[in-house]
Amino acid sequence: MTQQYAIDTLLAQAGNRSDERTGAVSAPIFLSTAYGHCGIGESTGFDYTRTKNPTRTVLEETIAKLENGDRGFAFSSGMAAIQVLMTLFTAPDEWIVSSDVYGGTYRLLDFSYKNNNSVKPVYVNTASASEIEAAINPNTKAIFIETPSNPLMEECDVVEIAKLAKKI
Repeated sequence: MTQQYAIDTLLAQAGNRSDERTGAVSAPIFLSTAYGHCGIGESTGFDYTRTKNPTRTVLEETIAKLENGDRGFAFSSGMAAIQVLMTLFTAPDEWIVSSDVYGGTYRLLDFSYKNNNSVKPVYVNTASASEIEAAINPNTKAIFIETPSNPLMEECDVVEIAKLAKKI
């Protein structure tokens, strides 16, 4: 059985391990973009920073622990994270989306839906749980919220929305 730690303990101990090579007691920030190997096919597990780096590995492991998940993922931008989420869905899947979502998110969802037969965004005022509930239909596969929203800084009830999402 794995011992469960409080969130404060998980955060305080994130990356707190000894580095075998340097003896550092905290995870260093690796700025390298490429990694050397002993030979062809003999990877250290790190090949190129865009695919994996030791600093990001510590962050992703910590996210997984905080969320009680198997894996955590870190992206260079929110838009990159949204793009990856979109790959998990196909038409005729629909997302309920905040009507005042960030403009870049709106353009990505709108363009992908119109041009790639991707996820259909259904825009509602996510500050209203009743509007979200009314928009749920058999094709609804996710609820996408920003809180506070951008640009209007509207807040929504994350707990109530999570209850609705679990019914989907």
